[in-house]
Amino acid sequence: MAEEKDLIEEDDDFENLLNKFINSSITDDENDFTTQKPSPEEKKNALSQAEIDENERISQEIDNDLQASLNAAREAAIAEEQQPTLGTEESELAQAFLNYGNSVNRLSLMFLKKPFECQFSIDDLYPNYKPSIGRILSNDLVAGWIILCKIFPNEIGEFPVNSTDEQFLNFAETLKNQDAQLAVISYVEILIDMEGCELTYQTKFLKYREKRIKKIMYEEYLARKERQRRFVEALKAKNFPIDADRLISNYFRVAQKDFDGAYRALTTNPAIFAPIDFKKIKPRFFGLIKVTPNDGIKINIKIGEFLRKLKI
Repeated sequence: MAEEKDLIEEDDDFENLLNKFINSSITDDENDFTTQKPSPEEKKNALSQAEIDENERISQEIDNDLQASLNAAREAAIAEEQQPTLGTEESELAQAFLNYGNSVNRLSLMFLKKPFECQFSIDDLYPNYKPSIGRILSNDLVAGWIILCKIFPNEIGEFPVNSTDEQFLNFAETLKNQDAQLAVISYVEILIDMEGCELTYQTKFLKYREKRIKKIMYEEYLARKERQRRFVEALKAKNFPIDADRLISNYFRVAQKDFDGAYRALTTNPAIFAPIDFKKIKPRFFGLIKVTPNDGIKINIKIGEFLRKLKI
């Protein structure tokens, strides 16, 4: 819908430009022909031909301009979608390290006659900061500081690296060399930005772990409900005189706290979880022999044996 709207607006712009040109062309042509005083028929034919030729030319130019502009906008949109962007913390860290690396490199080339070689690359921050990248960046940071100490042994070499951020910045103001000053300032900025990136990473990691744990717990819950359903269906299929849903539900509830004890009870005395329903036990010998507690005990044992052999 957005693209259609843009195309409609571009067509409207084209029509407005074209109408504006046509009106101005007609006015100018009328003045020219009035001066020359051609016949009405010649004036009519001349205007028509001039209008056609000029309109075709300007129309083609406008079409080309609009099409080029549209293509450029689309290519920019595609490039933006394909190229990931750095987060705020990563972007600030990248800029700080770029300043630091450039400053140290210029000083190293000038005084030591060799470049400052870094293992860290800004592309390593895509799609986001990781502790492994932080370790590489830290190594380069230390390597750069060693170079600064070699070049300025009496200034930077004697400055304690365990100083506070404020002390670092105050120290930077005392340096006369601008590259050295920028390197020290960038050094502090990198430490601050790295700490921010680490905190952001840890926050994301904790959220991911929490989400992962919840997902595992939910999957385990679904698996337990499925096993519970199969247990119930198997019991109901045997038509045992017992509430299968209640039996299995109580068993699974207890099994979460004491699996071994719950399973022993399930396979030896399942009536603990749900009582035997004597009303569902059929009397023997056409009702001549009534149901007794012994019948319930036998059925209880039979249910336990069935559940012990059941493979779910």
